[in-house]
Amino acid sequence: MNDQQLAALSSFREKFLGFDIDAIDREADGMLTAGVTVRQFLDTCMPIMAEVGERFEKGEYYLPHLVMAGEMFKTASRKIKGSVQAGESGPAIAEIVLGTPMGDIHDLGKDIFGVLAEASGFAVYNLGVDVPPEAFIARLEETGAAFLGLSSLLTTTFGTIEQIVALLDKKGLRKNTQVMLGGGATEQSLVEKLGVDFQTRDAYEGISFIKRLTDGEMKGGSA
Repeated sequence: MNDQQLAALSSFREKFLGFDIDAIDREADGMLTAGVTVRQFLDTCMPIMAEVGERFEKGEYYLPHLVMAGEMFKTASRKIKGSVQAGESGPAIAEIVLGTPMGDIHDLGKDIFGVLAEASGFAVYNLGVDVPPEAFIARLEETGAAFLGLSSLLTTTFGTIEQIVALLDKKGLRKNTQVMLGGGATEQSLVEKLGVDFQTRDAYEGISFIKRLTDGEMKGGSA
């Protein structure tokens, strides 16, 4: 990473943590001018998001801060990923249905994973937050996507996730759908408990899991 890229990312971080939402579009332009890559952008965003989440848990930040952080990330990521996609062609490697299940309205980690997945050549159908089980099933049936990504920062989503897995079984979709679970509320033991295929708190690890399967490896549980 060169000095210009470091300076652009540092400036973006400062404006982001200062919740200077009006400056984010300009900061995104600055990162593009400096030649910041999607990976460099995401590597900067992940610790920023972690800090926002920690301050929220400590009561230093409130829901409006999370909403603003989500909007700022979306504003910047649209430009960064758009610059990559503009030069890309060819079919997607695979399709991913992505969302935060009903019971949780956090989307920062989900959106980071979505941007990384798109930059890695996957088609992503991001359903947003507080998504009911039926909406996930409907989009899987509509698209034929082989991967379902569920993001959870709150344990209140676990019941919804169990409902999603049960509906996949009922609809005959389970054997052809890899269910991935990520987010701060998740841990490895939930793979068996909730009936999913894979769990991680790391976006890059999630992408590696999908790539292993799309490269022809056998269906597996955890990394």
